[in-house]
Amino acid sequence: MNLDDLHLALVIAQEGGLTGASARLGITPGTLSKAVTRLERAAKVKLFERLPRGMRPTEFGQAFLKRVERIDLEANDLYAELRDLRHTRTGLLRCGIGVGVPHQWVRSMALELIERGVKLDLSGGMTDSLTRAVAAGELEFALIGLRHTPESSFSWEALIDDPMVPIAHATHPLAKTNNEVPWDRLAQARWIVTARGTSTRTEFDSNFRTCGLEPPEPVVTSRSSQRGVMLMQALGALMLVPRSILRDGQFNEHLTAIKPEGGWQSSRRLGIVRRSGAYLSPAASRAIEILKNHLCVNIPTLSPANHETRDPKP
Repeated sequence: MNLDDLHLALVIAQEGGLTGASARLGITPGTLSKAVTRLERAAKVKLFERLPRGMRPTEFGQAFLKRVERIDLEANDLYAELRDLRHTRTGLLRCGIGVGVPHQWVRSMALELIERGVKLDLSGGMTDSLTRAVAAGELEFALIGLRHTPESSFSWEALIDDPMVPIAHATHPLAKTNNEVPWDRLAQARWIVTARGTSTRTEFDSNFRTCGLEPPEPVVTSRSSQRGVMLMQALGALMLVPRSILRDGQFNEHLTAIKPEGGWQSSRRLGIVRRSGAYLSPAASRAIEILKNHLCVNIPTLSPANHETRDPKP
């Protein structure tokens, strides 16, 4: 079996047929059809069911493609490693930076790598989307915040405690008190929170339910910390951000951490996630080293316990 044919079969399954795969790959439908025929001949089973509109894997095809996904990822790793060895270069680095990671943490990494001749392809986003991209081999690693150790298919190295913190603009009434804020007042406040299904939203709901209150419905759901901060003052709303955000000079001057009675419970940690056993390019290894050195020198180390947000100012 040809590795290229295996990759083409994966794309056909992902796109649901020859037309979508052809548009994505820039390969004619006839060439794709021949690749499927070669694979079915080699496997001696029918891998795809031809439909009036598109194609879908048969039962044999589903089992076949499940294995092929691993082979395709390993092949990508192989090609990347041979490329680096052949050209003695670090090439292109594709990595993810989670929402809320302060810009200055990434700046030192980017500057050094670019000086070394490395081209960067940085992807931003929420933890779930970046983790999927790492699993698919689209990113070599991602710097993200997690509350739990990921499944065994990932390699996870927690670097610092970075719990979520409820904040308000400095002009908000709750930001002007040095006392702990009752939970019923927090339940009555306006909130900007991420959408349901995210770990931050789950944590948000859990904190209120632990106090016997129904979680308030957010006035805005947002997947961008920066955009939410922009809306906070205009809406007179509260929101959750990683504690690291409050160390960013461009935000710290205008934001205040809110003190809920008994503290805000958060076990979020910031760290590096990558696919377990995957090839790591020299550029990725150096990038991770730079990030670890910066974070571990300038930020407090990990603590074993869950966190309580109590300080009114970071």
